[in-house]
Amino acid sequence: YLVFRAVKYRDKNAIFLTIAYLAQLVWWIPVTRITFIYHYFPCVPFIVMMIGYSLLCIYNEAKNKKAAKYAIFGYTVLVIVLFIMFYPVLSGVPVSVDYVKHFLKWFDSWVLI
Repeated sequence: YLVFRAVKYRDKNAIFLTIAYLAQLVWWIPVTRITFIYHYFPCVPFIVMMIGYSLLCIYNEAKNKKAAKYAIFGYTVLVIVLFIMFYPVLSGVPVSVDYVKHFLKWFDSWVLI
């Protein structure tokens, strides 16, 4: 969305955030050895700012501000719920195998336990 905004509207904030994100990520693309999640951590602040700025732009450009506010609120609640659901897997907190199999393993290819 921000690449679209950067190209179509010449939005300076979108251009900055996109370039900053890519500046952190592009260096890892040609790496042929195994990379780990901590290599991606410098990108996370830019992703958070990009999501926040995207939501702000969507809200500011919405014709129906009330509907946009509900959509943004719903998105935020969904993000929080999913974070709480997957927190045990992300942090290593022990949980029952049934919880992982029934609620967290959405695809057969996922190896969570």
